[in-house]
Amino acid sequence: VPQVLGIWELDLKSSVLPATFPLASETRSYDLRSDGYVANLVIRKLANGRPDFIQIVPRSDGKDYPQYQSGPLAEFQVNGTRTPYTYAETIVDDSSVSIVAKFGGRVINKGIRRVSADGKTMTIEVVNIAPNGQEQTPFTLVFKRVSV
Repeated sequence: VPQVLGIWELDLKSSVLPATFPLASETRSYDLRSDGYVANLVIRKLANGRPDFIQIVPRSDGKDYPQYQSGPLAEFQVNGTRTPYTYAETIVDDSSVSIVAKFGGRVINKGIRRVSADGKTMTIEVVNIAPNGQEQTPFTLVFKRVSV
């Protein structure tokens, strides 16, 4: 059973975010389905007050899975357009997975999601990769477990 299961709240003070990532709050839930997929729902509030979400339902097998957010989901609902975003994760060890997010097949960020030994903290260390592939902006999201 993945250690990440449960509900997590972003600790903004412990996180390191670039100024171009205007995040005011974030809650993540990870729920294991009976078929082995982990349903991951991210609820965000941006600094301008606008809410957003991300939903991904992957396995930790390194394969790309569709990632939905408000814009791509609206396009899917109205026009049947598949999301250009995908997400993949691969198990590193008992408490960590390697993550890769893509847009239109191009890697836009990659990193590691790690749960602490005591299970109370989740850290996501990522580098955002610019379209030119050269510029990489690191950021770190630190979460505290709210419930299992």
